[in-house]
Amino acid sequence: MLFPLDGLGPIPLPEGDDEAPLVLGDVRAVVLEREPEDDYELARAAWAARSERPKSAVLGQLGGRPAWIQADETPSCPSCARTMPFIVQLEEGPDHRTSMNFGGAGSAYAFACEPCGRALFLWQC
Repeated sequence: MLFPLDGLGPIPLPEGDDEAPLVLGDVRAVVLEREPEDDYELARAAWAARSERPKSAVLGQLGGRPAWIQADETPSCPSCARTMPFIVQLEEGPDHRTSMNFGGAGSAYAFACEPCGRALFLWQC
């Protein structure tokens, strides 16, 4: 199920003196940066060289083409059977305290068929 962007937002934290403070622990902030290279792996390498940071600091891509770790698994929409457009690729990240877990050095991929309101999420490692 796809949700419209309007109305989505953070869930308010409980208020009141009786509540214990919510401690989140380690978190990671994300910055969107544009890279002119179309190939994801080349774009990661270019960004890492320019920023003097490791490629593992890149946490994914919006749009483009998936950089599959294994074979291409682009899904078909379960409703209309058309190939689902690629939306985002997510990387685990460099710090185990804040990283997502996609099986150890894995990547996750999301696809969506907007007309049908369907989305699929998968990962490879």
